[in-house]
Amino acid sequence: MKLMSLLHLTNKLYFTIAMAILTLVGCKGAGEDKISEGIIEYDITYPYFKDEFMIGLLPKKMNLEFKNNIYKSTVEISMFGTSLISNCLDSTLIMTFHFGKKKFYTVLDAQLTETMIQKNGVPDVVELNSTDSIAGVLCKKHMGVFDNLKDGYDAEIFETHDINIKNSNWCNPYRDIDGVLMGYEIDQFGLQMRFRGNQVKDTLINDSIFNIPQNYKKVPLERMLYEVEQLFQTL
Repeated sequence: MKLMSLLHLTNKLYFTIAMAILTLVGCKGAGEDKISEGIIEYDITYPYFKDEFMIGLLPKKMNLEFKNNIYKSTVEISMFGTSLISNCLDSTLIMTFHFGKKKFYTVLDAQLTETMIQKNGVPDVVELNSTDSIAGVLCKKHMGVFDNLKDGYDAEIFETHDINIKNSNWCNPYRDIDGVLMGYEIDQFGLQMRFRGNQVKDTLINDSIFNIPQNYKKVPLERMLYEVEQLFQTL
């Protein structure tokens, strides 16, 4: 019974990450000093989750590759993986999923993305007169206030303008923040996840990284959710 509950929570977490995979990076200088192409690596932790066995099953890293105001964030764990490709200029979002021979993708427009964001809650953001360095870039510090946290904890949010991704937060709960997120938290399905950048690489990115693999099948979002649930029921 405990195992089934564990798998159900993991299933929900997968899509938490898939949407959360959507929040980004923060602050360095102006214009020519910004990094417009590269990779950001994030550590993922679970500040309120105490089950060590469950934590061992959850992803610990997320990579975000960006170029020309498009980014791809990827999480790979065990035998499956997911990615989100976000076009920040035309507000389209592509979600991919693979497990064994099953390889799917789905496309979300701005309206569907907005529905997903609102469903999982949007925190209030309070700007602080404070800065910090995250992964070697200077960041402005904010607090994200989550109404549903019973202990009144406010999440630390770090924004940088060293990373040149325009409208980077259009598809996550922090869209009122202009810069890229280097540190943030996402609250979805009753689980709080913390993302913190640990490395920023100024490197060339091949355009093909943003292409959908040819052997992936396009499916509706509902089918994607169904396939993930079936996956965890068979574990």
